[in-house]
Order: sequence, then C-alpha cells, then structure tokens
Amino acid sequence: MWNILDKVEEYLCAILLFFISVLTFLNVIVRYLSNGSLAFTEELVVNLFVWITVLGGAIAFRKRAHLGVTFLTYLLPARWQKAVAVLSGVAGVVLFVLLFVQGVGMVVQEYQNQMTTYSMALPMWIFGLAVPFGALIMLLRVIQAAWEEVRELGTREKSNG
Repeated sequence: MWNILDKVEEYLCAILLFFISVLTFLNVIVRYLSNGSLAFTEELVVNLFVWITVLGGAIAFRKRAHLGVTFLTYLLPARWQKAVAVLSGVAGVVLFVLLFVQGVGMVVQEYQNQMTTYSMALPMWIFGLAVPFGALIMLLRVIQAAWEEVRELGTREKSNG
C-alpha cells in the first residue's frame, strides 16, 4: 500500500509541476506578444502550488528529509533517542490533526458561503481541499516516519546492548 501511495505522491507532484511550468510559460509568451496576460493562470498556478507543497511535505516526511535538530539527539543514549522520536511523532500527529480539523472547517465555510475564485469563478473549496487532504497525508507520513525511526533505534539498541 505504501509503495502505491509513494508513486501517487511523486507522479502527482511531477504532473502538477509540469502543468504549472506550462501555464507560466504560456503566460509569459502571451504577455510578451500582446502586452496582456492570462489572468486565470496566476490564480491557478498559486492554487496548484499549494497542492505541490502539501504533497512535497508528505514526501519529505516519508524520506525523513525535513529539517531536524539531530546533533543533540545523537548525543543521547538510544533509549532517550527513542523517546525523542516518539515525542516528535506525537507532536506531528497533534499538529496535523489540528490542521485537518481547521482545514475541514475552512472547506465547509467556503462551500456554505459559495465562495469563488476571483478570475476563474471556480468554487474555492476545490482548492481549499488541499489543506485537509495535505494534513491527512502528512499525518499518515509522520506516523510512518516515527514508527520506522523508533523501530530502527530499537534494532540499533539491541545490537549495541
């Protein structure tokens, strides 16, 4: 299951990045040739960038590529390193649960108020879904990363002990 999710995240990021690049390039060409612009492209690019950001955040959690302060953690005994990994995982879970709840509230409000985007007049909740969706996928990834780190530290602790 994780392998499928890994590929979906990566391919979706690549497709969205390609689409953003094409839209931005077309907008530059139109501006250069006509002194006008495709106003909708700016709005679409910004909203798609939010999707790329949350997907990229999930990928970074999976690869454990987020910035971390490991210098002090590595000085601790393995048992304490596991405690720090668990505490970090719990903090991540709390953060993303809160973000998910707030994101759902935001999407519901956008839907109820029938908010639309400025230039494309599309429902805002479609783009707002990036927040709860991103929080959910990052929640899964922070749990996965914490679990793997605790497991690795446990294996290291057994081999050293």
